[in-house]
Formats: sequence, structure tokens, C-alpha cells
Amino acid sequence: MPQSRKRKPQHEHHLTPHTEKATKKNSAVLVAVIFFGLLGTGIAWFAAGSSVLWLLTGAAGGAIAGYFFGHQIDKALSKK
Repeated sequence: MPQSRKRKPQHEHHLTPHTEKATKKNSAVLVAVIFFGLLGTGIAWFAAGSSVLWLLTGAAGGAIAGYFFGHQIDKALSKK
């Protein structure tokens, strides 16, 4: 029997070359900000006691460090 010349339908699991990859929704930045914020608060509590100013400073410093650390983790994982 002759072969059909009709174009075969594309399947969902076969991506065409012109499609873009889906953006990554999960990120290490949020986890790193929370972890380093708590770590900074703990270090400030051990160093300065229960002074609210130093606890907030430690939390802010830890959150900033976590933000940059999380971006470095995302960049390292996206290279693969």
C-alpha cells in the first residue's frame, strides 16, 4: 500500500527547535536568604545579647549575604 504524504502530527513530548525552554520557577535565593538571615540573627544574638538593633542588623546582613550566595548557586547549577 502506498505511504501517505500527509504531514504527521507533532507530539507534545517532541519539542520543535524554535520553542523556548520554560523558565525555572524554583530558586535557591529564597532558601539562602532565609537560612543566612537566621544564621546572622543567631550570630548577633551570641555576640551582642538580646539587643534588638544588633539582631536586626545581623538578620539584614545575613539576608544580603544569602541573596548573593543564592545567586551564585543558581548560576552554578544553570551551567550544567
